[in-house]
Amino acid sequence: IYASRTAGLVVKFFINQCYQWNKCMIFFLNILFVVSFALFTNSPAQNNHPTLTHLNKQTVDSREMETSILKIMEQGGIPGLSCAIINDSLLVYEHGFGRRRQDSSLTVDAQTVFNAASLSKTVFAWLVMLLSQEGAIDLDEPLQTYLEKPIAQYANYSGLSDDERVNDITAHIVLSHSTGFPNWRFLTDDGQLKFLFDPGSRFSYSGEGIQLLQMVIEKITGKGLQELAQTRIFEPFGMLRTSYVWQDRFEGNYTFPHDKYERAKPLRRRQDAEAAGSMQTTAGDYARFLQGLLQARGKLKIAVDEMFSAQIGISSQRMFGPGAWNDTDVYAAKKISWALGWGYFESPNGRAVFHTGHDFGAQNYTVLFPDRGIGVVLLGNSDNFESMARDLVKVTIGDTDSPFDWIGYPHYDPNRDRTPPPDPVAIELPQEQLLKFVGEYAFLEDRRLVIKMQDNKLVMSDDMDKWTTMFAESKLLFFIKEQELKIRFRLDDSNQVSGFDLLVQGIEITGEKIK
Repeated sequence: IYASRTAGLVVKFFINQCYQWNKCMIFFLNILFVVSFALFTNSPAQNNHPTLTHLNKQTVDSREMETSILKIMEQGGIPGLSCAIINDSLLVYEHGFGRRRQDSSLTVDAQTVFNAASLSKTVFAWLVMLLSQEGAIDLDEPLQTYLEKPIAQYANYSGLSDDERVNDITAHIVLSHSTGFPNWRFLTDDGQLKFLFDPGSRFSYSGEGIQLLQMVIEKITGKGLQELAQTRIFEPFGMLRTSYVWQDRFEGNYTFPHDKYERAKPLRRRQDAEAAGSMQTTAGDYARFLQGLLQARGKLKIAVDEMFSAQIGISSQRMFGPGAWNDTDVYAAKKISWALGWGYFESPNGRAVFHTGHDFGAQNYTVLFPDRGIGVVLLGNSDNFESMARDLVKVTIGDTDSPFDWIGYPHYDPNRDRTPPPDPVAIELPQEQLLKFVGEYAFLEDRRLVIKMQDNKLVMSDDMDKWTTMFAESKLLFFIKEQELKIRFRLDDSNQVSGFDLLVQGIEITGEKIK
């Protein structure tokens, strides 16, 4: 669009200058204007059915690809999908498939906003690289250098006061996911933030590390993440439907999360910008980000090349879980590593960078082959997306090398049970029994959950603003309607409530009663 406008203005200016010379020249230049406009505006990105090029150099009709994608979605139980493809380092295709909400007629289109989840981290990584280019931060300087007080004196890091290793953490270590922190503190045995190994000694994916670096970046610049990303990345790259916080303009066209039974769940409208996972975007917008990186020149290209270079080798069996601590040589040929903010592997099609996105009811994947100028962005509104990711990247760009087994993506199971379990049935408990659960609870070090009585029912809130009704499933087990969240209370020796366990998709988060 910008190119066509520029061409038009240049040609029209030339026409005006030549007007006094020769009317024939005017006619010729007007013809040239029409032709140039047509060439620019009929670029593949504007064509609804472009011919695409796979990694094996074979061409594919996008209409045939779309038919295949719809079959994959139906097979895997994916309600909605957004896809964008890059060929020759240009965004050439963006399209929406399926429904925004399975039990409605709301359809996905190119403007539909999805939960980017951890794809948020790659955009943040580029922001850090930009600031590094400008000298605002040195990637190899300890983060402590940029803070007015010790890291352990900040609210979320008080548990690290006795561990000097926190002073060794750099931006380079954070972006290569080698801080030694767990992914999230609530996944540890005691729910506390701590070091699992010495910083820089090995890879272990950590959202906690990204959050720490975000705090430092905001201290250095005196600006919040959303403002920085908006002015430095979203606006320059034309990412008009992307934000780290929920925007009112998204209300007319967004997806709902869906569980593995294709049931729609409530949407979480994020109000706090979190580099680790709060971004909302479209596949096309995210592909514009990738396109901008591929087309970088000069110092920016140097920064992109550094960001896309392997920084720390990985030999673990899996990216997450118990296998993350067991080494193997199964993936040695792929040379799986972590770059700065990106996963990295090598293939017959050259080096590649990738990233995943995983949240409740939202799963995404992107892979880019920089030397080939080919990549794909896939955003799904379903817990079933990951089981079909292999098929989706193969049909869109011909990728058969992405390390899905190492990432831990499950293989599609044609025999899986699609029948959802029955919803829990609420029972009535006497008011005097409900009153035992009223109080304030502490969890995840600095979080608070308040439970009170309202209209003869228990309600809870973690911000004292929005209150959610709790329904009893048994004497000690409560559930939240339309959410995969349950609360199991614990009793002490005197039969008094001492705490709870939050049960969220197989994860248990412990809380203690403090009032």
